Amino acid sequence: MALINKIVSDMGHLWNEPQNDFGTDGYIELVDPKRDKASSRIVLVQSKATSVAFGDRPIGFTCEEDDLRYWLNGNAPVILIRSHPGNEEAYWVSVKDYFKAHTEQRESRRILFDRDADRFQVSCASALWDLARPRLDGLHLGTPPVHESLVSNLLPVESFPDTIYVADASIRKPSEARAVFADAPGRWPRAWILWSGRLYSFTDPSKCLLSRICAGQVSSFLTADWAYSSDEDQRRRFVWLLKAALEEQMRPVLRSSKDLTWVAATDELPLVIAIPGTSNTRAIVKAYARDDGSTRYIRHLAFTPAFACYADQWYLELTPTYHFTRDGREPDFNAASHRSGIKRQERHSDFRRNIDTLARVLRGDVDLGGLAPDPEHELLEFGELEQVRLDTGGEAVDEIDDEADRDDDEDETDDRSAA
Repeated sequence: MALINKIVSDMGHLWNEPQNDFGTDGYIELVDPKRDKASSRIVLVQSKATSVAFGDRPIGFTCEEDDLRYWLNGNAPVILIRSHPGNEEAYWVSVKDYFKAHTEQRESRRILFDRDADRFQVSCASALWDLARPRLDGLHLGTPPVHESLVSNLLPVESFPDTIYVADASIRKPSEARAVFADAPGRWPRAWILWSGRLYSFTDPSKCLLSRICAGQVSSFLTADWAYSSDEDQRRRFVWLLKAALEEQMRPVLRSSKDLTWVAATDELPLVIAIPGTSNTRAIVKAYARDDGSTRYIRHLAFTPAFACYADQWYLELTPTYHFTRDGREPDFNAASHRSGIKRQERHSDFRRNIDTLARVLRGDVDLGGLAPDPEHELLEFGELEQVRLDTGGEAVDEIDDEADRDDDEDETDDRSAA
């Protein structure tokens, strides 16, 4: 700002900042040299300084899309000044004129400065007169950018084991493992799958109970060979392995059957968790009683686990629902009726809250008491729910036309309808 002030003063004009009503860094008010008085004609300024010397490399700047919409969607003249104050170097362009002359740069939002023609110095004083407009000429910029964050139901899988172990299997179906493990003490392994007579696992079968269902030497390969393969069958097997790993690490918190996973019941109901950093609590397992006090059914927070990969990032897609049991274990025969009844009453806020709760449970952020999963079996690590930033203010610009009259209300209505 000090460098801009100095150059503008040397021109004989006035530098004013800050000016919150315009939403830019300041403005230049031109001084009539004949009368030595302020003319009330102004040019708005956006300053982008850097502490890194320009050297011999091209001088450029990539604008934010919402900034460009703000500057371009109005009739106020805006210049962008790119500077390195340490060397007292400054370069400038008129934003609207630049993108009129370089339409190919609009998509990339990139401005490239000419070291000779775009130098911001005293000799630019006359060029500013060609841009400036009277302060009281109804000057305005575009709609100020307003951002909202859309929280998705995609939970990033931040890490998974680097290696998949493989060995010939001595069983033909996964259900046969139950008989093999029947007399084995402790926790049975679950993070494994069978495919074409071979066993695949994230853990070395030779070092755990899986050795009982192996029929040969154990080998291994990189998990990435499946996770990022172009072969759909290999990616599908990787998803099966991810689901098995999820079931392994989340016991005894979660139970699964077919395509549904739900929070297990405890001896004391309701099962209520506290949300860290807030005073809120949420009941994730709740009993409903008959008039005589006996248990009618128990409602468990549940979801349908689905793993998907977008742009080489794996996610667990959370679709909240409910599981109903008679006693915390046996399925309730009227589950479909109970589920449809609660779905009719739920609002969007309930759906969002359930996604947040499931994400916290899967990340291990909440105290589940005796249901806490064993950290030694943690195979997958989850991050924060994926968020998407939505621009709810401003409008897209297809053509830059200083003189065009625009019906902003009509344009915004069209945009919303298209969305």
